[in-house]
Amino acid sequence: ALVINWLQQAGIPAARNTVAITNLLALAGLAAAPIILYAILRRVNLPVIYSVITALLIGFLSPQVDRLGGHMSLSYACFVPWIWYCIIRMQAAPATQWRWHIIFMVSALLQGLTMLYFLACGCFFLLAHVLVILVQQRRPFVMPWRLLVTALLPLLLFRGWIALTDVATDRPPNPYGLLVYVSSFTGMFTPTIGPLAEILRRFTEPPVTPEAWSYVGLVAVICLIATIFRLVMLVVQRRWARLRRSTLPQALRTGLPAATLILLLAMGFPLTLPGGEGLVDYIGPLKQLRALGRFAWPFYYVVGVYAAYCVYLLVRVWRPWPVLRWTVVPVLLVIWAAEAWLNVATKVESVSQGYGAAAFFDPTTGVLPQMTWTKHNLSDFQAILALPLLNLGSDKFGLSGSPASTYQAEKLALASGLPMVGSYVSRPSVGQVLQHVQLLSSELIPKDLLKQLPSAKPFLLLTGPDVLGPAEQRLVALAHPLLTTPECTLYELPVAALAATTLQQERALAAARLPTLPLRANGLRCTTSKGVLVESFASSPDRRGRLDAGAYYEPASTFSKLYDGPLPTPADTGRYEISVWINAHMNYSLGNLQVVQLAAGQQVDHQVVDGHIATEVDGDWLRVAVTIRVRPGTDRLQVVYDNQDLLLDDLIIRPLDTDVYYYVGK
Repeated sequence: ALVINWLQQAGIPAARNTVAITNLLALAGLAAAPIILYAILRRVNLPVIYSVITALLIGFLSPQVDRLGGHMSLSYACFVPWIWYCIIRMQAAPATQWRWHIIFMVSALLQGLTMLYFLACGCFFLLAHVLVILVQQRRPFVMPWRLLVTALLPLLLFRGWIALTDVATDRPPNPYGLLVYVSSFTGMFTPTIGPLAEILRRFTEPPVTPEAWSYVGLVAVICLIATIFRLVMLVVQRRWARLRRSTLPQALRTGLPAATLILLLAMGFPLTLPGGEGLVDYIGPLKQLRALGRFAWPFYYVVGVYAAYCVYLLVRVWRPWPVLRWTVVPVLLVIWAAEAWLNVATKVESVSQGYGAAAFFDPTTGVLPQMTWTKHNLSDFQAILALPLLNLGSDKFGLSGSPASTYQAEKLALASGLPMVGSYVSRPSVGQVLQHVQLLSSELIPKDLLKQLPSAKPFLLLTGPDVLGPAEQRLVALAHPLLTTPECTLYELPVAALAATTLQQERALAAARLPTLPLRANGLRCTTSKGVLVESFASSPDRRGRLDAGAYYEPASTFSKLYDGPLPTPADTGRYEISVWINAHMNYSLGNLQVVQLAAGQQVDHQVVDGHIATEVDGDWLRVAVTIRVRPGTDRLQVVYDNQDLLLDDLIIRPLDTDVYYYVGK
């Protein structure tokens, strides 16, 4: 992105060719992978022609091919082989030479600036080599410690660079998926596409997440099975000296066990072991690497090279039996080539469906030219607000927007230079996300984002053909229509209209009502005689309350029972609202509110509301509410909240037709 910007500033039209540059770089990474793999294969003493063939097979069967068309920054198939090649050269270099150590560190940092997973993957792979060398060598001397410094220094430098340059200090520390996006046995050793995959799916379950897919290939699976069988036979025969003496080249002698260690990490070990989940709270910033399945990629490349080495050994071992040499070995290579071709061809078919980049970048298409009909210039507005609101990536909210309105808003933003209000990035600032979502909050709540705007210019509101929710319809009602096209509708949303609240009207209404409403226990005044429950948690040990000191706090991941008792109004079969406020700035996600109705001990109704789609935001607090209709015979109500590190306040159970007043801080 920086280079594209520099080229653009120099007068070269690189920005409008961003899609082409991105696609060509990804394809170049795939093309470069066999070249680096060829160099590795030559390092394990394989012949030239054979190395060329197997380098192409390993490169084109790469699981990173699947990232073309999505997660593009993860698709650079040359990155992991290059890191392994640097490690091989470091091991082969004299103990006093730092050249390849420096090349490794610079490469790892540059890869980390492209995608952090590559930095972590390379450094962890080198750390695994250090462990293997310490076990394999009786007197390791200096080299493992040099490797240890080389592995740790890029991680420390990158961590320091982030600390110095990151303007956001409140990114979510516990992103979702650490124990979900892991590799698996089926994802590594069974195919995901093709006729063999269809046959195996009758007997095995597919991986639950695409992050688990790093299939090594049928030939590699056969080689691994043969290797395991050979090792078992040596153990049975008690040939301990043969077990300790490996004839593998240095690159595989250390690379294969090191890659196996990284594969265990990719599978979530030891976190996925019984009781291991408790370790998650102690691994600090490593939790940000939540897609552990991506760490299986070194294993794929190392096992691919190992398989190529094993197949070539057959050529040498079966030299006295030419029939076997010229039948089995070619068949294995044909199977390997077929899987590699299927891997690439499937992705070619998928990405070839993508089109429209030229039209997307062309400012003469879409709604921009029609803006002249409205007698408005884009410079009259300060930002684009697309509805439904897109707010993803923080693990706090799950507002997915819509493909139609997001496409039109991004196209208009690109053509006009106007920023967009929304979020679709990994781990954004929680405070900024809350301010965006607060724009959908009711007219009772002042909008904090408006205080930070650079001007009083209106928002350009954009809606697609999607059905809008009540909060979004309220914003549309505040705006003035400008233009309607088949693709979208544009509105002018004045900042003053968005900033207006009904607080004064509500206070005036309360002042008129309160003298006429009888006082109940705990200082409540209600507009009907029906039963109401208000729990302010004023006596709770945790004093971080929303409106006053005292709030419910539960650090563990559990179902927090907030209420378990009779209906506030027995035998009432009307509609009730149960609401709570949760602090959205805590360390984990927003969980869900659940309400269970029981009749004579039997469950008769169960309602769940996801906190990730709530939109009533007051500072750091988010209101989550569920509306129920009381079932006949209900004599008991249970209210629970499912979350971890839960800070909750102001539980209210009220009939939907009853307004409730109470004072705090008195």
